[in-house]
Amino acid sequence: MADTSLTYDRTVKVPLNARHGIPEVWLIDLPGETVEVYREPSPDGYRHLRRYGPGQRIQSLRVPEVELDPVELFR
Repeated sequence: MADTSLTYDRTVKVPLNARHGIPEVWLIDLPGETVEVYREPSPDGYRHLRRYGPGQRIQSLRVPEVELDPVELFR
């Protein structure tokens, strides 16, 4: 989860995961109460980013039985 490290996570950790071929990364933005889901890794970063807010269901591509509404994280 990211609060004070959000910029570092976006600019360092997420691109590092992409370079190593991690298929999906979920970054929890505590101040923004959103979840950023990065998919389709490449050496230059992730090709797909989608932000989810309360009321939007997120389903993992790798583990389809995992589904989450971000509001559950910010209660």
